[in-house]
Amino acid sequence: MHKNFTLFFCSLLLFIVTASAQKATLKGIIEDTSAHVQLVNTTISLLRSKDSTLYKFTRSKEGGLFEMNGLDTGKYVLMINHSRYADYFDTLSLQLNETKDIGKVMMTLEANLLADVTVRTQIAAMRMKGDTLEYAADSFHVRQGATVEDLLKNLPGIQVDKNGHITAQGEEVKKVLVDGEEFFSDDPTVATQNLQADAVKSVQVFDKKSDQSEFTGIDDGTKTKTINLKLKDDKKNGHFGKVDAGGGNDDSWNNTAMMNDFHGKKKVSGYGIMSSSGKTGLGWDEQSNYGSGDNGTEMSDDFGGVVFFGDGGGDEFSNGNYYGQGIPKAWAAGLNFANKYNDDKQSLNGSYRFNKISSVTDGSIISQSILPDSLFYNTETSNTFSSRWRHSLNGIYEQQFDSSFSLKLTAKGYLGHTSGYSDYNNQSLDADHALVNQSLRNTSSNGDNSNLNANLLLRKKFKKQGRTLALNISNIYNGYNTDGFLYSLNSFYSKGSLLYQDTTDQEKKNDAAVNMLNAKITYTEPVVKNLFAEINYAYRLSTSNSEQLSYNKTADEKYTELDTLFSTRYKFDVTTNTGGVALKYNSKKMTFGAGTDIASTNFDQKDNLRDTLFQRDYINFFPRANFAYKFNQTTRVSFSYNGSTQQPSITQISPVADNTNPLIITIGNPLLKQQFSHNINISANSFKVLKQRGFFLWGSLNVTDNAIVTNQYTTTNGITTYTYVNANGNYNAYANLNYFMKFSKADFNLNWGLGYNSSQYSNFVNKERNETKNYAPGIQLGFNKAKEKKYSINYYGNINYNISTSSINEELQTKYWSQSHNLDFTVYLMKKYELNNSVNASLTQKTATFNTDNNIVIWNAYIGRKLLKNDKGLLKFSVNDILNQNKGYSRSIQTNVITETNYNTIKRYFMLSFVWNFSKTAAGMPAPGQ
Repeated sequence: MHKNFTLFFCSLLLFIVTASAQKATLKGIIEDTSAHVQLVNTTISLLRSKDSTLYKFTRSKEGGLFEMNGLDTGKYVLMINHSRYADYFDTLSLQLNETKDIGKVMMTLEANLLADVTVRTQIAAMRMKGDTLEYAADSFHVRQGATVEDLLKNLPGIQVDKNGHITAQGEEVKKVLVDGEEFFSDDPTVATQNLQADAVKSVQVFDKKSDQSEFTGIDDGTKTKTINLKLKDDKKNGHFGKVDAGGGNDDSWNNTAMMNDFHGKKKVSGYGIMSSSGKTGLGWDEQSNYGSGDNGTEMSDDFGGVVFFGDGGGDEFSNGNYYGQGIPKAWAAGLNFANKYNDDKQSLNGSYRFNKISSVTDGSIISQSILPDSLFYNTETSNTFSSRWRHSLNGIYEQQFDSSFSLKLTAKGYLGHTSGYSDYNNQSLDADHALVNQSLRNTSSNGDNSNLNANLLLRKKFKKQGRTLALNISNIYNGYNTDGFLYSLNSFYSKGSLLYQDTTDQEKKNDAAVNMLNAKITYTEPVVKNLFAEINYAYRLSTSNSEQLSYNKTADEKYTELDTLFSTRYKFDVTTNTGGVALKYNSKKMTFGAGTDIASTNFDQKDNLRDTLFQRDYINFFPRANFAYKFNQTTRVSFSYNGSTQQPSITQISPVADNTNPLIITIGNPLLKQQFSHNINISANSFKVLKQRGFFLWGSLNVTDNAIVTNQYTTTNGITTYTYVNANGNYNAYANLNYFMKFSKADFNLNWGLGYNSSQYSNFVNKERNETKNYAPGIQLGFNKAKEKKYSINYYGNINYNISTSSINEELQTKYWSQSHNLDFTVYLMKKYELNNSVNASLTQKTATFNTDNNIVIWNAYIGRKLLKNDKGLLKFSVNDILNQNKGYSRSIQTNVITETNYNTIKRYFMLSFVWNFSKTAAGMPAPGQ
């Protein structure tokens, strides 16, 4: 028996040795093309040819040598990567017992990559790195001198609207980083509209988690859709930038400059803007709230009572933010500094910005209000002037005391001022188009606003892997005050005859402030292999005060009589104590997390003017869960659920009437309950790296219980009063499928997609419950192609079919097509001339109510000539809006009211300008391979 066992063992050993000997071997040397330096630490990967999945990888050693043993036979794709070099791809087959020596593989610096480089050298257009989707910028052609915004418009799954707002994978992008660092704080347009596309190596899209979540590794439900612009290596040591100066007819001028001086870890950037052509320098958040607000405290309760505050600085008097409407004049400047010290243990990032914008707007709003038994048609024309400025500061300091303990301090704030006036002419008609009321109204206001937001995060890692402790303390202050005037003359009719008139003549004084203190401590502990637990406690205190005073004009022409019907002194305090637990499982292919927070919240709201007090207590649950599975490095699916509450705003609970528009009165409801939202997100993607094709699929569903909705009552003379109540049945959902592919031989990128949006919103109209349902299926198509020094062409378009019905009058359905088409075409002519045409078309189908032609085709063009060394300068003559069709237009559907807005905006003008793109690499850059 012993002999038999020995014979069996020897046979088995011989089989194993023979099988190992039958495996293949691959070896070679990695070398720089120009410097002929052997490259160490180069990554050599073998991908299975059939599905592009990773099989094995190694790194080159001294002398650039690499060797991979024990390889299975078959067909593979060889991929070689090294920092600052273009990716190298080649196909190969390994035979039985073969030792394949591929000799020297010559790598080319990206900075030296030319059109005639060997066909085996290419850059993968898209790839997944963990949870991050990365686009290789040079794989998507844009014209010379294009900005990052132009580049983003050509990336599959990313859309950029006319105001610069970016949507990625169905979500709004709220932050843009440069090389992973803040760049002028929360002003993404500074990067997207001023940095040049040719400075960007890759664009990364990901969901940025909170600092605390990134540290613990356990998802707390806080995510921000973020884009990170990774710069090319030659841009990181030296200076680069752009100067654009031009002027034309009709008081048109556009002067912008950006300078970046990067030396390793030290980065300094500055920019300046003076423009009457629509370039304001305002960030996306500023475009929506720059000096305006709803006079109240907006509150959200994501995890037990987080309160945030509308910036304030005005009320409805001080509207006039520039969203493309009106004729703006803007001035902006900023300076950003970033550096790392003490072997990267300390880092500092800070910025200063100044913005000023003045605009004059003429416009009209046509609306149809659907009532249970009738209709109202309303037309309002307006003339508005607004002026505002703001000084902003932002700073981030981080210190790594040792490998286990760190500190992060963030502070930002601003001081601002607003002023403006508006004239309105309003007319309402009944279902028979008979005059019901007419209003002449003018408003004016001046105000100041301020903000200070400070956050301290302390993080400690213990010896046991996965055991951490984090403390987060923040304090937020917001304040504003305004002083304005309202005058309104209102006339009411019956069958075309005047019944009566009333006049409102008041001074409005508004003052509001809120201070929020938040503290949270989080502890994590490993349970078993790959499983971690978290416990946390948070305390939050919000103290807010709002004073809205209305004074009637008296006989002596002074505003001294307090009108208590439209005045309030309101105090609203919220105290929250929260405890939570969560679990996270993390393996090579699967990640799963689940948890919940439980919060005890106390409301203390007091109307000092009426001497009333409301006190309420809530117990809230905030469940959350997330799941992700990676089939391989290029295919994955994910799912997340998050439950959250939102508290009523101070405007919604304050029992005071707002008569900013005397024909539309709003009254708060102090008995409102908080609303609870269920949010579900799903996504899936798959990429074939070598074939340069793949797809995205994403979707979202948000269902709200006890939603805060309007309770509308419209009288026969057209006066509408809004209050707020809670109702169930509200939801909104969207889904999108996007497929992209590259035709390698034709060097042509194509992407197309299908989209679907659906929503249901409830409200009450004249004591009847109304449910408004909206549906909008659509398709998207985009392509881009370029040939160096010949031409470049980029197109993106979408077509949607919009359907809206209201249950109170289902016969009145609204159905229409809407389309958007964007084409950019550049031809490079002889003797360094170039001709560019840009066409943006917005087409909206007429309806029975809105039957005017609102199709807009904006055609811009320029002809220019390259100047200076390396063609860094461009002298160009441009025409904006050749067809002279530009106008502000939008159509919106909100519950039972359908609105169409028209306003004046920048029309055709001619401009002569000079653009200079400059860059210089500093001496002393690392040698290739080092």
